[in-house]
Amino acid sequence: MRMSAYVITAVLATGLPAAAQAQSSTQPPAAVPATSPSEGYGTIQSHWIVSGFVGSNFGGDSTNASVNFGGQLAYLWKGVIGAEGIADFAPSFKLDNPALNQNPHANGYMGNAIAALPLGNEGQFQPYVSGGVGVIQLKTDVLNAFLPHPSGTVPTGTSGGDESAFGSNIGGGLMGFVGMIGFRADVRYYKANSTSTLSSASPAGQFTEALLSGMNYWRANIGVALRW
Repeated sequence: MRMSAYVITAVLATGLPAAAQAQSSTQPPAAVPATSPSEGYGTIQSHWIVSGFVGSNFGGDSTNASVNFGGQLAYLWKGVIGAEGIADFAPSFKLDNPALNQNPHANGYMGNAIAALPLGNEGQFQPYVSGGVGVIQLKTDVLNAFLPHPSGTVPTGTSGGDESAFGSNIGGGLMGFVGMIGFRADVRYYKANSTSTLSSASPAGQFTEALLSGMNYWRANIGVALRW
């Protein structure tokens, strides 16, 4: 009887550790919960954006809305922050001044900082704000009768003025894309610096400088955009 107890004890002592080892070696590891990608936004690559647009100038010193068109080139790091250049042209900017033979050309050339919020798994929608500085150009056709004429005789005909001033802009909008192709909609405020010193050598140039000094207006547009 005592011998049987010894035998059983020896078997249990050698068998239980082996069984435990076998069980631990065959037991599968605990499952790791799968991670799901964010549904609000994805990892957006840095990219370029180029767009062409058409719209309207209005408000400020513009007495009536006028057609505006232009283009934009931007680079966005991770779709979030970057720089852009904007050039826009208004061939018939409405200014209420009897000395003008026709509506002047008003053009803007701006270098901006831009910040966007990419939404969607591929950043398909990008609301953004941007602003910066550059040059605002005004080209006029002025009636000579309204210009200084020291000789006492009233001259006929017209003279052209072409002046530029340092200016700024700020605005924002929305870009949306399906793959590479999309759209850009934008509202922007422009303002030329004010000056009290007229540097042009011609009367028409000085008249144009005075018109341009402190000139401000709004611009709204929409157009086609490409990103890559």
